[in-house]
Amino acid sequence: MEQYLVDSLGKLGFNPGNYRVLMLLPLVYVAWADGKMEDVEIERIDAIAKERFFTDASGLEILDSWLAERPTEDYFRKGLEDLFLLAQTEQGEPLVHAEELHELLSHAEAIARATAHAYDDPRAVTKEEEVALADIAKLLRVDNGTSWRRLLDDLDAGPASIQAGRAPRSRRG
Repeated sequence: MEQYLVDSLGKLGFNPGNYRVLMLLPLVYVAWADGKMEDVEIERIDAIAKERFFTDASGLEILDSWLAERPTEDYFRKGLEDLFLLAQTEQGEPLVHAEELHELLSHAEAIARATAHAYDDPRAVTKEEEVALADIAKLLRVDNGTSWRRLLDDLDAGPASIQAGRAPRSRRG
């Protein structure tokens, strides 16, 4: 790992034993996007953390702190940038695989769809969460960040929106 990346991760509170918890940051970012952390979001993030990302006790402490208090915008931005850089490591085996970044965007959208009323409702994604998903996609340089809610809204608008000169938002340019 490059020294500048080690230093940057250290400033964010990570070390070689707990840096993989950084992969949960996009999920936390989306969960906090609407200004509150719901119990169902915490449960889903915890489940993903346990099933997919194994970390040491200090990593779990970092995750717990993110769930209890929203990190700053700068922390989110820097953490996501570092996460992207971890996937770009050219020496030996990458610390984070590029395909994992795509998977993280899918998990982040799943968090956005989780509400107390519906565990997986595409229409539950708020405008703030849409912005957060787009930010994550941009910083991790994956996908176009279009959620299922946006795709369903485009389909509901039907041909009239296309005839009015508005292409579906899901098209890539």
